Amino acid sequence: MPVTRDQTVQEESRAQRWRTDSGRVDDFGLGLLLKTKQIKRMVSSYVGENAEFERQYLQGELEVELVPQGTLAEKVRAGGAGIPAFYTATGYGTLIQEGGAPIKYNKDGSIAIASEPKEVKEFNGRHFVMENSITGDFALVKAWKADRAGNVVFRKTARNFNQPMCKAAKVTVVEVEEIVDTGSFAAEDIHIASIYVDRIIKGDNYQKKIERLTIQKAENAAAPKPKKESDPVRERIIRRAALEFQDGMYANLGIGIPNLASNFIKKDITVHLQSENGVLGLVRHTVIIYCTCRQRPYPTKDEVDPDLINAGKETVTVLPGAAYFSSDDSFAMIRGGHVDLTMLGAMQVSKYGDLANWMIPVSTAHALVFVCSCSVWWIRRVCPLLITGLLSRTRSVKQIGS
Repeated sequence: MPVTRDQTVQEESRAQRWRTDSGRVDDFGLGLLLKTKQIKRMVSSYVGENAEFERQYLQGELEVELVPQGTLAEKVRAGGAGIPAFYTATGYGTLIQEGGAPIKYNKDGSIAIASEPKEVKEFNGRHFVMENSITGDFALVKAWKADRAGNVVFRKTARNFNQPMCKAAKVTVVEVEEIVDTGSFAAEDIHIASIYVDRIIKGDNYQKKIERLTIQKAENAAAPKPKKESDPVRERIIRRAALEFQDGMYANLGIGIPNLASNFIKKDITVHLQSENGVLGLVRHTVIIYCTCRQRPYPTKDEVDPDLINAGKETVTVLPGAAYFSSDDSFAMIRGGHVDLTMLGAMQVSKYGDLANWMIPVSTAHALVFVCSCSVWWIRRVCPLLITGLLSRTRSVKQIGS
């Protein structure tokens, strides 16, 4: 018998582990289970916009394994393919490899459970960290349509982690908007074959919440004035970063300053923008910045599609020739060297190219909080904050001020 969301929340048992890319939001999805304290451990790449997730972690009520997002995607993909472990360069020389990252805190802020060191091997002169794959008892997945044979189809960027998760569980339950007759899908259009699907549920109250609704503003909208003295400096950094773009590049841009750099891609060159949640061919994320007025490539109010978002959870638009894919494919593009340029924000960058961006200490809570990206950058001889990327092939643009 299908289990509804309300029934799931009302269950008194405490789930042992949940694997997801983030904690999402407070009042929806896993946020409901967090509120009732039915989750013991989360394996996630970031906290998301979930204040309760953060509070429980810092107060020692919730165990959290923070995993780099590309590694998490590959751990799930490998689990579904029957591969028990694999090696990746991601995390070498950091707490990911060395161990000691706090999984759970005591009430006094001391570490109750810390991560374990991981095996390292050298291949072709480069160090790699061994990561165990992930499988689950259940996979709870949202999709667009399913046929009565159990084949599943997603829309646009909704594949993300859903597609690999379908393959990595003993029982996969898929909630869909519509169930169609067998044969309605062309065989080549099926994203998940029926062999991976155990239960199909047609959602009676199917919801698609948009975390960051972004729409076009009027073309004659006034450009905002700088709010802080450092704002003009930010724009200079954005313009300088944009000089790194070259014609024909495939580029991945982080949220914040990196995303805004696409404002200033030269008009006579073509840059293909990729977002790690599974889209290649985004319209340039041009926005109105301070004294520079440009039209947003975001959808109009009538064009908003909750199945078309970027990694920053914003509604977006794509160019003709764009492609959609799953998160594991997306990070394989980056890890495999198919993306020419990745532009990220960082808390600190050392003169050696080391990055400090993934976790920063919070002195009042004696804790570690995940940072997705930051518009305030420092270049240091060495990074005082915890190293999250060692000896990266990095070109740094420094922001002065905050």
